[in-house]
Amino acid sequence: MRRFLSSLIFLQLLLLSLCATTLVFLWGLYFQQQATSEQDALAAKVAEHLNLSTMAAENLTQLVDRAQAIGRVAQIDLRDPGQSHWSLVRMLAEDPVLKRMSLYDSAGQELSSSHSDEPAQLPEQWLSRLHEHIAQYGFKPLLPLEEIDSPASLQPHWRLPFLLPLSNPATDTLDGVLLVQLDIGYLAVLIQNIDLGGSGLMRLLDAEGQERLRVSSSGVVVAGSPLSPGLPAGTALSGKHTQFSAGDEYQSLYRRVPQRGFSITMSQRKEEILAPSQLTYARQLWLNVGMTLLILTGLFWTWRALGRRQEAFSALEHAQQINQQLIHRLEEEHRRSSHAAATDHLSGLHNRRQFMEVAARVLAEQRGKRRLMAMLFIDMDRFKSINDSLGHKVGDLLLQAVAGRISRALEPGDEASRFGGDEFVVLLAGERSEEQIRAWVRALVNKLSETFSLDEHELNTSPSIGVSICPRDGQAVDELIRCADAAMYSAKQAGRGQYRFFDPSLNKVDIEEFSLEQAFGQALKERQFVLHYQPQIRLDSMRVEGYEALVRWQHPEFGLLYPDRFIPLAERSGFIVALGWEVLRLACEELARWNALGVQAWLAVNVSPLQLRHADFSHRLLQELQRYGIRENSLELEITETAVLDYEGQAIENLTRLRAAGLSISLDDFGQGYAGFSHLQALPLNRLKIDRTMIAQLSNSHDDSPIVTSTIILAKRLGLEVVAEGVETREQLVCLRLAGCDLAQGYHFSRPLTSAQLREYAPFSNAAELPCEP
Repeated sequence: MRRFLSSLIFLQLLLLSLCATTLVFLWGLYFQQQATSEQDALAAKVAEHLNLSTMAAENLTQLVDRAQAIGRVAQIDLRDPGQSHWSLVRMLAEDPVLKRMSLYDSAGQELSSSHSDEPAQLPEQWLSRLHEHIAQYGFKPLLPLEEIDSPASLQPHWRLPFLLPLSNPATDTLDGVLLVQLDIGYLAVLIQNIDLGGSGLMRLLDAEGQERLRVSSSGVVVAGSPLSPGLPAGTALSGKHTQFSAGDEYQSLYRRVPQRGFSITMSQRKEEILAPSQLTYARQLWLNVGMTLLILTGLFWTWRALGRRQEAFSALEHAQQINQQLIHRLEEEHRRSSHAAATDHLSGLHNRRQFMEVAARVLAEQRGKRRLMAMLFIDMDRFKSINDSLGHKVGDLLLQAVAGRISRALEPGDEASRFGGDEFVVLLAGERSEEQIRAWVRALVNKLSETFSLDEHELNTSPSIGVSICPRDGQAVDELIRCADAAMYSAKQAGRGQYRFFDPSLNKVDIEEFSLEQAFGQALKERQFVLHYQPQIRLDSMRVEGYEALVRWQHPEFGLLYPDRFIPLAERSGFIVALGWEVLRLACEELARWNALGVQAWLAVNVSPLQLRHADFSHRLLQELQRYGIRENSLELEITETAVLDYEGQAIENLTRLRAAGLSISLDDFGQGYAGFSHLQALPLNRLKIDRTMIAQLSNSHDDSPIVTSTIILAKRLGLEVVAEGVETREQLVCLRLAGCDLAQGYHFSRPLTSAQLREYAPFSNAAELPCEP
């Protein structure tokens, strides 16, 4: 049955090939003959136009040469007063084409003229051009260039001027000039029997390429569309080129006569030249179309007849193959599920579960052979920023490229896996010494640090690699991975593109920071972060009007941690945004409790610039306030000067929207960074907080720090309230009150208080009655 089906398919393919070959030959021959016919028509017209331009140039040359001979007779007549040859000259000049004749001396002064209105002096430009022509070609007639300001009698509309130099035979110098005005109408009559076609043109051009005469089959053309481009540059006496006029393409043949200062061109539209050939092949086109339809109809009928027979036998064969397909499908699904269970779908490497099984087996083999085994923990630097900025597609491509480079570097017996995200684990087996392991790791760092070309992006990243060695650093797979992970963190702390071998004496601070970074996600889930509250006192009444919320980490192992211990970790690991929302949630809960107690005070919360640049920040925050039933003016956001660097404007847009909703905005740590008062005008601020480093300089007098005093004055002119941070002494308080500062906070008033301590803080429970002690 398969043999029969194969024969049917072969017959169909053979039939299709024969029809395709016939059609290709039929149409190929048509287009080839059409192209050849068009080329022949153009070539024939080239030869015809070249002959016509040559004949016209030769006739015009003979005409002016004859006029030059007449001029020599007139010159002799004037030189010999005793002889009266002028009548002979006038008789010889009774040629209808020689419309006018004027004789001039070598300086261009008129000596004699056939008409009284001829110019008494030849133009200086004509004489200069004539001398150049004589120096190059001898005493030959010249078609002078057209003069814009020439007299009406010299206009080239119906007469064509030629300068005929007359030489002195004795001295071989210019002795006179004969100006001949040729009758253009007569010249047109000479070629009236020449068939130029409906668009054919014969044009006379001067040495500069300016058109002086245009003749068509209907006679002299007074005005017509110009043809461009002009004659090609060079010294060729004849040639062909293409020109355009009014959107039509012309084939032009030219004949240069440089010895006489003119050129003759014959031009005709290509469409007109090719019209007879195109008419012939239009009929051939319809004949070819008919033959093509006939062939295709026969092919369709034959193909359909064969197809019906093939369908019948295909149905029988399909029934026989169903069982085999089901068996193959079951086997393929089994292989696919087994492979998927053991392989990371993105990188093609082992997944974590399969790697642990393979590593345990390899570890047992290496220990039995008393060989070293190395475990590498690899983390790609800057992967999160690449993934966030360029999208997950580019991030996945980068992970696949990294996995490919790792796989190509492996040797027999080595294994690699992707544990998740941008973390890879590699097991090095075989007979390697510790120095060979170090060299292999160094080569891998260099390989993974090379530029990646992915999806039209050139990406530069580098690995941070930690290495542990069995049996020195551990006897179990999970123990070796844990040690390699700790060494990787130490490498990352040392900078990008580094590797470190595990050492039990690793810096304790590094180990602690590594533990904190690993515990960040769990700490957010378990709500280990708490807020402490530092009062803000208005200096004119010495009453507490608000509090600043300061975040702390109540770590189960390390105790209470201050922000300087974990905020940099949060920014580096990408948890800063999640931490910011956790602080805002805690602040909203606290404000809700204050509202229940009837406490009227605001709460200031620090917000990171990265969180401000999220497009939905303002909308989400307003929803949180509405959910907790909190008035907008109860919450104040403290931003840093880094918000000024938000060139895209998203942070400022969020702040403007929140400010319009009623929230207060305060610029924190002013004076510590780089922001100036010019930047403050672009921010929707309520308050300006002077950094504690500037307040620490104050002592007994406001003159001790003119910068603080000037800052307060300028801030008030901008309509901002001023808050002083880090007020620790009475002298600083006095100085700030003298300078006109509005609010202050610091250890002089109170240390940050826990929520429980805040309930026992007298100004909190009796805020309306009890002022603070100065």
